[in-house]
Amino acid sequence: MKYLVIGTVLIWTIFQLSSFIWSSKGQSASPLFTSLLEPPRYHLTNPYENGYFYLLGFSAENSLDPVKVGHEMWLEISSTHGSIDFDYDKPGRSSLQIQAPIEQILPFWDSENPAGGFHNMQVQVQTLGGHDHVLLARYEHWLAMPFEDMGFGHRAIPRFVEMFVAHRLYIADGFSRQATLGMQRLKQDMQMWRTILRDATTVSTKVIAQIVITDNLHLLSNLLSQRAVNPAVLAMIPHIAPPLTTTEASLQWPLRHQFALGVHDHESRTFAMEKQTQSLSPHEQWLAHTARLPEQAFRLISHPHRRSFLGIPLQTRETWEMYATYYDAMIRATEAGPSTLLKIHELAGTSRNGTLENFVSPNTFEPDWDPFQYQLRETDARLRLASLQAVLQRSSPQSTVPNRLAQVGSAYYDPFSGLPMLWSSTQQKIYSVGKDRYDDGGDPTFDISVPASVPHKRPSKESAPTHRTTRH
Repeated sequence: MKYLVIGTVLIWTIFQLSSFIWSSKGQSASPLFTSLLEPPRYHLTNPYENGYFYLLGFSAENSLDPVKVGHEMWLEISSTHGSIDFDYDKPGRSSLQIQAPIEQILPFWDSENPAGGFHNMQVQVQTLGGHDHVLLARYEHWLAMPFEDMGFGHRAIPRFVEMFVAHRLYIADGFSRQATLGMQRLKQDMQMWRTILRDATTVSTKVIAQIVITDNLHLLSNLLSQRAVNPAVLAMIPHIAPPLTTTEASLQWPLRHQFALGVHDHESRTFAMEKQTQSLSPHEQWLAHTARLPEQAFRLISHPHRRSFLGIPLQTRETWEMYATYYDAMIRATEAGPSTLLKIHELAGTSRNGTLENFVSPNTFEPDWDPFQYQLRETDARLRLASLQAVLQRSSPQSTVPNRLAQVGSAYYDPFSGLPMLWSSTQQKIYSVGKDRYDDGGDPTFDISVPASVPHKRPSKESAPTHRTTRH
């Protein structure tokens, strides 16, 4: 009798499990689900005109055309299901790769007086060796190219070290010749990368753009912190560092990209499980480290291939419809301005799932998009701080610094608190409270701070309250 009961329960379980899986597979997709999987509309018909492919092949040997190498690499990824990384190991594809740490290349870039460094290294910058000269020439060519991010639906992350170095060489070369030329190049560089930030369809491209923008802003802030700022620098600021636009700050396409990857993995049941067992790719590591993201940031938004205790993939159509609703809500949240991102358990808890689904697949994957959202706000804060540095360079004996930070308008308020940026008279810094929303006095470990050179005022004015209020 006992064996009969056990057999009956087992048969019933298998029957219910089979019905659960196959009935789910037969469900038709909702319009929202379908729309999230639609790729971007591309306008460039000639791939050899697209700066994205030029970026992929940027480190190819001098005799090769970078855009053709990059397009070939992209075609390999597109035609080979299960590929995770671009193949940079083929002969000639990474002949110009840089092995030295970034800190050893143009070290004066991060100094407190970069203008002096540009001047002192004028001969060195203008007589670059063959390797650096090729990278510089390629970067100048790339800046004139249109750019469409062709990474949507692919896991591969471009190698970016050489282009990052070339961007520094390009701007340093301009400043070594003349401050006006340096600022013109900085402006062109910022415009290009802000366009890429706006149109990025993948997380990696969004992060790459912010790395360069932040690097430029770090240089700009050091230039603006000097007691005597070159007039050419001040004149260019309004055109270089306006706050992020709604589209630039949106995560719409990166979110759709990750959703598409998850659905593709679920339907193909191929390389998602394999990827989880591998170590981080060097390109992924470099991006996370340089952008100061958590080491596992890219993995924490990548959908795992869920399986039941029987080894059967049980992410059903209903599960992915729930994710479609979740990603749509996330897109709306990132485009609505500063807000806390929605958590999936807030949208639909396990109570929505049936008893059997909870038993065989009880844990719903929760993508962690917070680091990427915080990074966008930090980029926005740095843009606003650079503009405020320029504002404070102009003498205003009628008002204290905190009042001037308030009077400049809400477009330049702290994106983390919604209040005016803060001022430390002792450290001569203006700062944002950062992602923890606490005033730490401009401590760069927690706050986002930049030095601010303020024209001398009467002591009675400078002793005004510093408006350092704790943010909750």
